[in-house]
Amino acid sequence: MKRVAYDILLFFFIFLLPWWVTLIWAVLGLFIFKNFYEFLISSVAVYVMYYIHNSDFLSFSTVVYALIIIFYLIVQSLRRRMILYKNEIPYKS
Repeated sequence: MKRVAYDILLFFFIFLLPWWVTLIWAVLGLFIFKNFYEFLISSVAVYVMYYIHNSDFLSFSTVVYALIIIFYLIVQSLRRRMILYKNEIPYKS
């Protein structure tokens, strides 16, 4: 239920608040929830809303989408190594 409320707030933040507030809220969600795929969706939505489209195939848009995915993967791997999240990982016997 917490995740649904967080997602609803994130959705409203996309349309009502500046992009940087939405970005902060989405990054916090990465650390609060496991597999927070909504970060990818919200990041792309904010980028699409604020970017002026370019028709090049390998344009800046492609680079930004790749950076969003890379940032998501880096945060997920760092999250596994943080002390605060060590209790979530089951020990192998």
